[in-house]
Amino acid sequence: MSLFGKRHNAATNQDDTVHTALVFHEGWEMSKQEEYVYKFHHQRLPALKPNQISISGIKLTRVEDEVIIVAFLRNSIEKAVRFDIVDLLLVDGNGKFLAKKTFDLTELGEIPALSSMPWRFIFEEGDMLAEAIPDEGWKIAFEWKRK
Repeated sequence: MSLFGKRHNAATNQDDTVHTALVFHEGWEMSKQEEYVYKFHHQRLPALKPNQISISGIKLTRVEDEVIIVAFLRNSIEKAVRFDIVDLLLVDGNGKFLAKKTFDLTELGEIPALSSMPWRFIFEEGDMLAEAIPDEGWKIAFEWKRK
């Protein structure tokens, strides 16, 4: 049994960039309309350079004291990748940290080669580093630690 329900094709361009295939985690249940919205957002993502892991936020929703971010985890490597524990940041347009949280992404399983998978990330009140999170002009990013 495959971990992924649906997969849409990836392509490498002549300018040496990668357009990833859209995949959904098999545990995600969604309507046809939601699937269409994800396809739309996926098509608007910029191409990646080969051999990159990236995260691209597409939606911010507020529920009480929580901020829910929907983002695509993107893989332009020619093999599947797995995430374990990752630190994610919300930053504003000037690079100011707005929120930080550690997420256990082992439940994601593998993200196939040359693909993008949507996922939800919940930042709670205690994760906030700023007074307010703007509705526009934010980005979600991996926090890379130097070893």
